[in-house]
Order: sequence, then C-alpha cells, then structure tokens
Amino acid sequence: MGTKKVTKKDIMSATEKEHREYLANESIFKKAFMYISMAVLFPLLEMIYFTLFFIYLLYTYPLLRPFLLLYLTNMYLILDGAPSWSGSNPLSRFYRNPSVHDFFRSLPFWKWSRLYFNASLIKTSPLNPSANHLLCYHPHGIISMGLQTSLGMDACNFKSNFPGINRHVATLVASFKIPLFREWILLHGFVSCGSETMRKILTTPNASLVLVPGGANEALYSHPGTFKAHIMRRRGFCRIALQTGCAIVPVLGFGENELYYTIDNEGDGVGGWIYRWQVWGMKKLSFSFPIMTHVLPRREKIVVVVGGPMGGPYDESGMIMEGEVKRIEEPTTEEIDELHGRYVKGLEELWNKHKDEYGKGIKFECA
Repeated sequence: MGTKKVTKKDIMSATEKEHREYLANESIFKKAFMYISMAVLFPLLEMIYFTLFFIYLLYTYPLLRPFLLLYLTNMYLILDGAPSWSGSNPLSRFYRNPSVHDFFRSLPFWKWSRLYFNASLIKTSPLNPSANHLLCYHPHGIISMGLQTSLGMDACNFKSNFPGINRHVATLVASFKIPLFREWILLHGFVSCGSETMRKILTTPNASLVLVPGGANEALYSHPGTFKAHIMRRRGFCRIALQTGCAIVPVLGFGENELYYTIDNEGDGVGGWIYRWQVWGMKKLSFSFPIMTHVLPRREKIVVVVGGPMGGPYDESGMIMEGEVKRIEEPTTEEIDELHGRYVKGLEELWNKHKDEYGKGIKFECA
C-alpha cells in the first residue's frame, strides 16, 4: 500500500483550521473593508500619510509655515523630552499621562486590526499592578503587528486582562523624527528605546515597559514557517532588569512571522549577499531593511501569549510580590548571565507549552 501524502491541512492546528473557517465565512464587503482599514492603520503607511500631510500643510498654507518650522526646530534641535520620558513642560507631562494613552488605545478603529488578523491575547498568569514589569516580545517580525494589536493598543483587551498595568512601548528613536507621526505614537504611550529611558520608566511606580529584545536583527529572520528569537547575544535587557529590580515577562507572538514572504537570507547566493547589505545598513542606521514581497500583511492568525513574571518570589496566586525583586545597581557578568539563562529557558518552556495549539509545524530556535 502506498503512503498517504501529508498535506498542509493535515499539520494544521485546530486554531489555524478555525482561522481558515473564519476567513471563508466573511462576506466580500467585510473582506474589502478589512483591507481598506489595514491600508489606513498599517504603521509603515501611517508614516507616509503623516509626512505627506505635513508637506501639504507646509506648502499650501503660508500662514502656518512659521509654526510648522518652529515645530521642526523643536523636534530636531530642541526636543521636548517626551520620547525619552524627560522634560517638565506641560506637553511632556501630557504625553506621559496614562489616561491619555488609555483613551487613544481604546479608539474603536483599533478593533479593526484585531478583526483583520482574527487576533487574540492569551493570559497565562496574573501580573501585579504594583510591580514593574519588562514585557519582552518575540519575534520582531517585519513590523511587530502582534505587539501593536495586543500590547500597544487595547484591541485584544489587554487592559481588562491585566488591570492596573500601566505599560509603555519602546520603539526606535528614528520613529520620533517623522513629523506628526511622532505625536500620534506619543499619544499611544510609545517611548524611545534608549537605556536611560527604560530605566526611568522601570523605576517609576506602577509603570511597565514593552520591548522587542531581538530588535532589527530579528526582523531580518522573519520567514513563514520559522520562529527565530535572536536572543542569545542580547543581554542588555537583563542588565536593565537587574538594575531596576523589575520582573521580566516573556511574550510570544504566534503567527507574527507568517505575515510576509521575505527573501531567504541563508547561504552564499543572492539572499546571502542581500543579507550582508542589510546588516551593513542596520549598523549604520540602527534599523534594518527587510525585503518583503507585498506591503499589506497577510491575513494570518495572530495569537499573543503572555507568560508569567520572572524574578520572584511569588505569592499564592502566582503574582510577583511588590518590592521582592532583587535590585542590583552594578550587576556582575555572572548575575546577568544567570538571569539571561533563566529567561531563555522560560521562553523555550512557554513555546513548548503552546506550540501544538498555536505553532504547529513552526520551527523554533533561540539564535
């Protein structure tokens, strides 16, 4: 008897099969609306929209030019300190206001992003609202759509799942050099990813931070069917966690790497040559240039799993207790390595626990 050929459908998880049915049952009008909404909300396109609108105002309304030029001067030369969580002027304090962040994160149109990906947020452990947390998201993907939908915005009900957690999202400093887009992300609680900014936030009572430790390098390994966490050489976040006494929370974005087809950067062929060029550009500019085959992300299922806090000890409910995380002003290499090793182990355990349900057929690797 011949061996039955294994198809993609045979290795689909129950979650993926449910997602295929979800897409198949959509009307043509809903499909069209989903793509139009993503074209409006997609971060890379938002940068272009805001820049074009600023140029339009600059060249169309002469009376506004002095104010727009003053705005550019403030953004590039003076700076109000808002992205780095510094500055005592009213505008900087306004951008740091958690109530402002909650309002913009809860705007109704962010739910469209959840519907586009049929995204969901999985809570595995409660988080103590009185403690500081460093939520580390993997993988980066092309543009971290899972992070934006579930952690950056409230589209997947983060606020109700983790009440009292006042979170901020760390992103590239370059994002705050784009006119008007800068204000848009500040209103949603985004901050620069500088180490000093991270320390300020993680030593502020009732403040937590969302970070993508793999960064730009991890984005270059965003290929469907793979989940490569570029973490083995990244220890800076562990140093900051020890210096601030915060708890590290591993977060996995299942489906993040499925959103784009990208050029294979393995080997010595064209892909390998392009990868070397990308690495060179990343070192010069601090951000990478992944090459994908389309602009809008594919409508693949995204499931973001938030793990338990690492740092202990914990109370009976599994919540890390306030003030119980050991804070070390100048951690040694051994202490950093020990925490890093525990984090990698915790990340792998979180993957193994949920891979059959959300990541079936995906190759996981800590690189």
